[in-house]
Parts: sequence; structure tokens; C-alpha cells
Amino acid sequence: MHTQASRKASTTALSAAPWLAPNRCGFCHKRLATPTGVKLHIQNTEACRRRWEAWIERTRTPRASIGVPNNNDPVSNDPPMNIDEFFTPFEEQCRPSQKATVEDIPDDDELARFVRYYPTPVAQVLRRGENMFDEWRRTNEKEGHSRWAPFADEEEWELARWLLKNVGQNKIDEFLKLKTIKRCNLTSGSKYTFFQKVDQLPEANPWIYDELTITGDVLGEDNKLLTDRLDLWRRDPVECIRELIGKSALQDVMGYAPEQVFSDEEGAKRIYDEMWTGDWWWDVQGKLPTGATIAPVILASDKTKLSQFRGDQTAWPVYLSIGNIAKATRRQVSAHATVLVGYIPVTKLQCFSDATRSLAGYRLFHHCMKSILDPLVEAGKIGVEMTCADGWVRRIFPIVAAYVADFPEQCLVANVRESFCPRGLITPEQRGEPSGCLLRSVSESLDVLDRHKRGENPPEFHERGMRPVYEPFWKDLPHCDIFACMTPDIMHQLHKGVFKDHLVSWCTALIGDDEMDRRFMAISEVPGLRHFKKGILHVTQWTNSERKEMQKVFVALLSGAVSAEVLKVVQAVIDFIYIAQFQQQTTETLNALRTAYQTFHCHKDVFITLGVREHFNIPKVHAMFHYLEAIEQKGALDGYNTELAERLHIDFAKEGYRAGNHRDYIANMTKWLQRQEAANLRKDYLDWLHQEEAAAAASLKKKVGSCAHGLPVGDESDGEENMTSKRPDLRFLPSQIPRLYRIAIKCPSPRTALRVLERAHGASEFLPALTTFLKRHFPQATSLPSRLTHYNTYKQVKVELPWNRYITSAVCIDKIRATAAVPARGRSQAVPQHLDTAIVVEDRAAYKAGSKGSLD
Repeated sequence: MHTQASRKASTTALSAAPWLAPNRCGFCHKRLATPTGVKLHIQNTEACRRRWEAWIERTRTPRASIGVPNNNDPVSNDPPMNIDEFFTPFEEQCRPSQKATVEDIPDDDELARFVRYYPTPVAQVLRRGENMFDEWRRTNEKEGHSRWAPFADEEEWELARWLLKNVGQNKIDEFLKLKTIKRCNLTSGSKYTFFQKVDQLPEANPWIYDELTITGDVLGEDNKLLTDRLDLWRRDPVECIRELIGKSALQDVMGYAPEQVFSDEEGAKRIYDEMWTGDWWWDVQGKLPTGATIAPVILASDKTKLSQFRGDQTAWPVYLSIGNIAKATRRQVSAHATVLVGYIPVTKLQCFSDATRSLAGYRLFHHCMKSILDPLVEAGKIGVEMTCADGWVRRIFPIVAAYVADFPEQCLVANVRESFCPRGLITPEQRGEPSGCLLRSVSESLDVLDRHKRGENPPEFHERGMRPVYEPFWKDLPHCDIFACMTPDIMHQLHKGVFKDHLVSWCTALIGDDEMDRRFMAISEVPGLRHFKKGILHVTQWTNSERKEMQKVFVALLSGAVSAEVLKVVQAVIDFIYIAQFQQQTTETLNALRTAYQTFHCHKDVFITLGVREHFNIPKVHAMFHYLEAIEQKGALDGYNTELAERLHIDFAKEGYRAGNHRDYIANMTKWLQRQEAANLRKDYLDWLHQEEAAAAASLKKKVGSCAHGLPVGDESDGEENMTSKRPDLRFLPSQIPRLYRIAIKCPSPRTALRVLERAHGASEFLPALTTFLKRHFPQATSLPSRLTHYNTYKQVKVELPWNRYITSAVCIDKIRATAAVPARGRSQAVPQHLDTAIVVEDRAAYKAGSKGSLD
């Protein structure tokens, strides 16, 4: 039994424990779907199985000799003693030391992970807390309300949620007045009473309305300066962070402390993936009090059009998320890991003259952002106690760490003219060269602005391309370097800018429009590749997915059409784009990224020699310089792409606009969004309540079972020892054979004759090849196929590809097709046969060694 002091020491080591999350291997951190999946993973993974066998040996020693912490001993760094301890509350598990130690965590692809934890206590827990759902349950039990209130029962709640999500207001009124629905005796008979009940649902973050009055410099007919009234809708960002960091559904993907991850024991090869593995979190942690927990605030903003036929209907949402949440979860819209914190007013500022209207727009943006983010100033200085997803209270310091935006908005945020770099001090004439770009300083920028405001007109103001916005919103934000917050924008900078707008245009100018189209149309149809059967020049508006499809074939497409030096530049750009998108970066991948960048700049002058370009002073080309630094500071860049903000516009802006009457649409959008989020929050509460009840029932069942076996209810050690002795050895659990290939359950062409295979598929040598194969590999076979044998014929086989930690965490499938030609019929055109080529790796070890050698 832990004493109070040892319990406190254990809980302060929360962020360093490698086996906290349920359904995760305690040895390699691999996350699986179920506890059974964890057991099967350990059984089938040699490195994890060896460590499990070491556990078996340790269980034979007395409990006092295996490092259980006490008042005087350091906290144990040993893994849990049995497989069930993977899924026990973390305060009951052993904790590693808070020293800067290195821990070996082997991975499935034989890449070891050595974790160095922060040297002083961080993410210190204060006490057990009550989250929002706990408070709701307690209130309902005290007041005697049903869990479905204000609705009558579960069926009415499900119907209300469906109507709210899928049906407009007028249609809801029609639906509720149908005679069939009236016979259901619903408590709501009209949309008015229906929305009255919906508005009774509790909400996490209410909207705050601010009325802004701006005075222009244009005189009106009354000889007075014109004014304009604007509406600012915002939420408290501290409360939004409280909601995000307290989501119990995100407990398994939440991090609270910085760490440095290496692939070697010496600590020479870094691994960067999540934000807490970057240098920024590690550096900022040292500026805060001991035990503080950082909530890295990730902001994103982007102006978007709402109407299709009226171009003046525009919204400017501002989104917020936190770096404590794993980036794969942040990218999932359904996870609700990003919230809307405000709508910046969009206005034409007609009360200003043409000469001052632009500057007035810049100042309005910073004023609104300052109003939205103002609560973060005090919270970032002294911290705020919040109940986290794991149920513990910590003092949270919300610090603005990243700002996701396209280039024009980055310049707007940084208060810099668009002809300058929003991150560094390089001059516009030098942007085309790989020379250093010194990062801007917040203190120096504020000093220059202050001197310019006093009329001193410092030369640095013009040399650095600054705008006369004297009160930028980031002026008072604690520990915030807004220039370092500008994360690379892969979608606009690489896919659209460097590749489509520049590289494709340069190469098209070299080989001609017709030749470029002809080469795209000549590409064979292959599964996983887009076939541009009409070319690319007819497309007037490209999607990001189409640009990515072009990148897959662009190097091969230009082979033979351009010189070797041009092809080297093209390949360097494509390599840079692909490596920059890796979901996990290492020292090796960063070296490859640096090599691709240097190769591009070493050979890019060939386009000047060929007369395609005159210079490379292009902002998006220069932005490539900052990618390596951004990865080292904030982790892999797939967590900061603007694609997410573009996708969130649908849920947080466009759907709300379509649901209203388009008059005073921002106010209507906030009301619609408030109701949608209240319904989602109630659903999350009901899911949480169901899980809590299931866990309580399982605990009660376990306690009753212990009593039935004659075990004292309070005797934890004896009960644990007894259960451990009866637990089956993991090595003898039923094995799960991996699926090497997948075919259709029902054969599309059963009992196909040999002559059909020879005629339709062109398999003239099928019978002798099959006979030779059977004789070689199955010499004991008594019967061999003949020309009378029939065969089940499948159109395709799906092969499961090896997991690539750099690309995706999902299972990737490769299709190998063998379909016969289909003749023309009616209006349907003839379809040619598809015979895909498959390259089979017979010696995996030799193949991996060769691949590693080529990378080195």
C-alpha cells in the first residue's frame, strides 16, 4: 500500500509513465483497439515478448524486492507486473523517476525509442478533480432529473438530435405537425417548443457579444466623421481550453509534459512527431514554475465565402486547439478537438478613405484578436487550475505556440508587408537564395513600433517591412514569440505554390502545353494513381488532392522530355514535398529534407539559363527555408496544415449560414452552432455515463467474484497474488495469423474454363506454368491440372502493405488487378483489360538492407 508521500511522488511522474493509456503496449507504446489486441501484439512481437518473459521471472520474487516505491526509495521505473495493470488507474501503477533518464521502447519496425524526460517535475497533479460531466451527473442526481432531460426519454432525445443535425427549422415545424408524428405524443409539437427544449441543454462555452464602433476619416453630409458599427462574436479561450483538456474521450491521446525522443541510446538521433517532442515545449517549460503544465495554444484563422451567388457574404472564423492532443486526433473533425473561439467582423470600412482603408483593416483585425485572446494574458502568467482528461487537477499555463494561416494572413498576424518574410529579417531581394533568415524578435519589433509611434521614424521600420499597427494582439501574450508561431503551410506553400503554380508552369514552358497534356494522357491507369485522361490544361480550378496526384507521376512523366539537370530540380522539389509531409521526422529524414532543399538551390538556375525565370525571389520558395526549424521546434508538420481549417469552415461557418435566413447571419450562425455543440456535448455525456456505469458494474462483479472465492474484500495483495497465479501465460494465447492478402468472399467468375483464361485474359502459358509450380513446391501432389480443369477466377487481390511510420498509422492496401477486356455495349464504351505488375520481395532482410544503404 502506497503512503501519502509515495503516492504524491508517483502522481507527479504522470507525464513520464510510458504505459498510462489503456489498450497500449507497455513496452513499445503501440496503441491497439482492445485489451485482447494488446495481448496478441505482445505475443507476436519478439522484443515485447522477451520483456514479458522477464516480467514472468520477476513475479516469482517477493513484492518488496521489485522496486515498489516508499517514502525513502525513488519511484520505480519497472513496468507493471501483469497484463491487467495496463488498464488500471494510473495512480495505482508504478512511476518512473523524474530524472532526465533514457528509456528503451522498441517499436514494431525495429526502431527503438529512447525517451528523455524533463529533469524537473512537470505536469504536477494537485488533487483528484471533478470534470464537467461529473458535475452534471451530481446535479441531475440531486435535482432528480432524468439523463434525457429536458426530453422525455431516449427515443425522443435521439429524434431531437437527428432533427437538429439534419433538418432545417421550417422543415422541423412541418415534420412535428405531421399526423403520424403527433400520434407519438412527443413533448414538442412545434419548432418553437422544440427549440425551447434544445436551448435548455447545458453548454460549455457561451458566446459573448461585443459591439464595436469605429470612426473613420471621411466626412458625411452632416460634416461629421462617418462611423461604422460592427459585431464581434467571441468565446472565452480559457474556458475553451478547459473543455478540450478535460475531454475524457481524449484521455488516451493527451500529453502533459515535454520529452525528447531518440532512436539510439547515445541520444544522437532525434525523433520528432508530436508537439511535446519538439524543442519549443522543452524550452518554454524552463520559464515556468516547477510543476507547471503547459497547454500549447494552436490558433488558426481564414476568411471564407459563405454564399454561392452573392459574393459579399463572408465569415472570418478563428479556431483554437491545444498541442496536448495528439495531432492525428486533432485532424479528425469528428473528435471535436478544435473549437471556434470567434468570428472577426468582415466590413468594407467605407467610413475610411482609400488611402487609409487598408491600414484600418489591419488595426481592426488586431483589435478583435486582442479582445478574443485577452483572457490568455493573465492565465499564461499565473496559470489556471483545470481538471484534465485523466481526472487530475493541474495548474495549466495556456501559451500561444502556433498560428496556422496562409501567407497573406501570416503577414497580417506578424504585422509585416507581404513583400517581406513574416518570420525572418531577410530582404525581398535575397529570398531566392538559401542564405540564412534571422528570426524576428518580438521585443525589438515592439521597440521599433513604439519609436515609430512617437514620430522618430526609425530606419528599421522600413527595412523590416513593418506596418504602423502599434497595438498588435500578441504584444502582451506571455512567452509568445509570434514570429516563431508561424507554422509552414504545406497546402498553399508546397502543393499549390511551389509545385502547381511554379514548377509545373516552368516545365510546361519548356516542353510546351500540348506535350505536357499528351504525357499526362499517356499514363496508364494504375490503382492508387489518378489518370488525367483529358490532360491538365483544361482544368481551371484545382483541388489539393489533384495536385497531390500530379506529384506522384510528375518526375516519371518528365523523363526524356527535359534535361537531366531540370529533372534533378524537379525530383528535389518532389522529395522535399513528400518528406515535409512525414507524420514522424527523424535526424535522417531532416538530413534528407536539407539535401533536397540544397539540391534545388544548387541547380535551380537552369531555369534562368533556359529563359523560363528571371529570379527566384518568391515568398513560397523562401518559406521552404523555415521547414526544418519548424519541425525541430514544434514536431511533425502534419499537425499544422491549413487543410483542417478549410475543412472546419463547413461545420463552423457554411452549414450554419445555410441553416439561417441570411439576415444578420453571423448572429444566426452562433445560435445554430451553440445548439449543435450542446447536442454533441449531451451525446458525449451520455457515452461517458454509459462507460462509467459499465466500469462500475465490472468492478462490482470483480469484487463479488473475489468474495465468492473466499478472498477478503480489503485484502488487495492476496487477491492480486491469487489472480496472477490463475492468469494464463500470454505466450500460449491463440495466435492471430496476419492476413497476407484479401480476395472477394464470393468468387465473381467461378469454374472458369481454361480456354476462357487463354482467350479473354491472354494466359496462353497458364497451364504449363501452374504445372511447373505445383511440381516444384508440392511434389507430393497426386493429381495435376489438365485442360479439363475449371478454376475460380478473381478480378483482383488486395495485398496489405508493410506499415510505414513516416506516412500513416493506418493499414495500407495495394490492389493487383487482372480483369478481362469488356466489349462495347450500347452507349457504354469498351473497357480494355487490366493486368497489373506485382514485384514480390522474397528476402525481406536483404531488401531492407538495400533500402537503408540507398537512403544513407
